[in-house]
Amino acid sequence: MTYGTASGTGESVGLRFWHRTFEGVRELFAEGHGEEGGADDPLPVKTYRGLPRQVLSEPVRALGDARWSFAAFRRAFPAGRPAPRCLDEPAVSALLEYAYGLGRLELGPYAVWPYHRLVASARCFYPVEVYLWTAAAADGLPAGCYHYDPAHHALTRLRAGGIPDAVRSAVGGWGDQRGPLALLFTAVCFRKTAFRYRDYAYRLCAQEAGLTVGNVLLVAGALGLHGRVHHRFDDGIVNRALGLDGDEETAFAVVQLSCAEPSAAAPVPAPAAAPAVLDSALPVIRPEHLRTDTADPDAWAGLREVDRAARLTCGDAWPPVDPVAFRLPADVPGADARVPLDGPQPGPRELELAAALRARDSGGRMFLPGGAALPAHRLAAMLRYAVEPVASDHTRGDCRPLVDCHVLVLGADGLDAGLYRLEPSPALVRLPGRDWRAVLAMLCDRTPAVNSAKADALVFLTVNRCQGERGFGARGYRILHQEAGIVAQRISVLAAATGLSVRITNGYHEGLVRELTGVGDAAYVPVFCMVVGRRRATAQYEVPLTW
Repeated sequence: MTYGTASGTGESVGLRFWHRTFEGVRELFAEGHGEEGGADDPLPVKTYRGLPRQVLSEPVRALGDARWSFAAFRRAFPAGRPAPRCLDEPAVSALLEYAYGLGRLELGPYAVWPYHRLVASARCFYPVEVYLWTAAAADGLPAGCYHYDPAHHALTRLRAGGIPDAVRSAVGGWGDQRGPLALLFTAVCFRKTAFRYRDYAYRLCAQEAGLTVGNVLLVAGALGLHGRVHHRFDDGIVNRALGLDGDEETAFAVVQLSCAEPSAAAPVPAPAAAPAVLDSALPVIRPEHLRTDTADPDAWAGLREVDRAARLTCGDAWPPVDPVAFRLPADVPGADARVPLDGPQPGPRELELAAALRARDSGGRMFLPGGAALPAHRLAAMLRYAVEPVASDHTRGDCRPLVDCHVLVLGADGLDAGLYRLEPSPALVRLPGRDWRAVLAMLCDRTPAVNSAKADALVFLTVNRCQGERGFGARGYRILHQEAGIVAQRISVLAAATGLSVRITNGYHEGLVRELTGVGDAAYVPVFCMVVGRRRATAQYEVPLTW
């Protein structure tokens, strides 16, 4: 598989879309976009009609330490780790509230995007929907497939009963032969973002799906649950199970939730279910939900094309991937200093996850970072676990995210300003002689709502799109964005735990960032830019939604 031709486009649907949403993004935006702010906007929360609903109990105020999902932290503090627990109704309430619930409500005449969930979203459109399928009844919550309604902190039941064998087969091997307590599905309703951004919405949706999955893993770890991410599953069966049409809304990832860490085992796909078995175990459902937007989906036909090309079935071969092939070489040419990040750290219960999630924000609509220089230990706390391995279907065991991370330090006590590469040891390796002024000027020019020049640090997450195409085909676009989203959510939440804000912006020139990081291969593309700093007081009035 090769990338790049005389015209700069790729050979496949997936690589062409990579080029269109990065190198060709200005031409893409020049095609036009939709308008927002009218009565015809898509609703920010999906609401079903005529189906059984169960309002969840009040979630706990505290979850536990924000770092329990990281194996390195659990090894450092084995005595304090949360005990494995059942997924009872109180656990479901806490899991869903803190994974994707509403955190703040912005009030006042200028509150254009009033609803703020605990995961960042472009313009607060929130295209991700969360579904939970519990394996057994527990504490008043019958086994079944549910949709989470964050506006009312309630579940809508779509199907009754435990997880069918057809769905288990469609998701793949468990690793734990006992099976999961539940499957949590993140699906994407394209219309909620595409009505505005057209084909570019696919990138935003994949980013948010990754942020949401990353948040689910953080919350599950604090609750004593173990999460395993499945990127490769039978789309048709999973969408059928959730009652999704697979066109306007489709599943993007599945998180297997267990009460303990499973033994390492390869996720071997089971044979595809026969049509007769599907019809009896998973009859087709098309539950009605409230709709407002009537924009023609042909306006985002390119998005739909790449998503259709990304579909998998149980009959496809899903071999483990080589994570090393996705990342930059381990040696760092020109590195002249190494800053370890594994020094002393606060003990358990000192970084409360619930408080960090409610404090997490993007710096306000006009983000002007300010204040004293960032202490080096706070930067270390934010980055220490960023690339910690994730349990996923990429490999037999845990797998380091398929992402490379660079940090442009602008104002941190004890660290020279300049570019660093984050190593998994963990450590920051300094890359001297890089002129970062052009990148800083470009960010200030392209994203005037964020004063990047005042930031304490800028974080860039890079992926290998060609290796993504080799390993996953067109599905590589969304998988690699989700991998980066998991890392981005870790950084955002741990930054919030130390009093910092993180603004995710796509307003950058990928070529200048690639030049700064010294990655000459066009296969590598920066998919996230994160502006880190302390938020100043603003005129925004955001009421925390606490119980």
